[in-house]
Amino acid sequence: MFDILPSSVYPETITLSPELEEARKNAKKEFKALPNSPERSSVLSALGRIGKPTLKRKIRDRAKRITEIVGDRFPELEKVVDQAVDCRNYYVHGSKTKIDYGKHSELLSFLTNTLEFVFAASDLIEAGWDIKGWIEQISALSHPFAQYRSNYAEELNELNKLVVD
Repeated sequence: MFDILPSSVYPETITLSPELEEARKNAKKEFKALPNSPERSSVLSALGRIGKPTLKRKIRDRAKRITEIVGDRFPELEKVVDQAVDCRNYYVHGSKTKIDYGKHSELLSFLTNTLEFVFAASDLIEAGWDIKGWIEQISALSHPFAQYRSNYAEELNELNKLVVD
């Protein structure tokens, strides 16, 4: 979802320290000299992404648009976003994670809903949506956002039992 948004809505590329830039340049030179292979291409691609916004950084930036207005209603949203991206990376890439999703599959909905909420709510805020007014309304929980809002504290509590920073 977050990949379809234009790069102009994301944080800027980070300026690398001279030492890191030199290390990246040297590593790139070393790997370019090797025979072409999928591993070589993967490393060169990763070197090219150093300093550019990662998926986690992009989603944190979108979440900040929500927390700047109603952060007290969604405490630790950045932590939840990080866990949602880690979960996504586990299922997409097989990355290591702090949570055993086989034992705690109930978290999958919360983490997926977090990504959906951050994507849509941040976009709606940019379009003029009054999220603060929405937060203050009583809801019949007939909309997924209202359900997310209603269940957030309980779901965060469950997540915090599993993830200790």
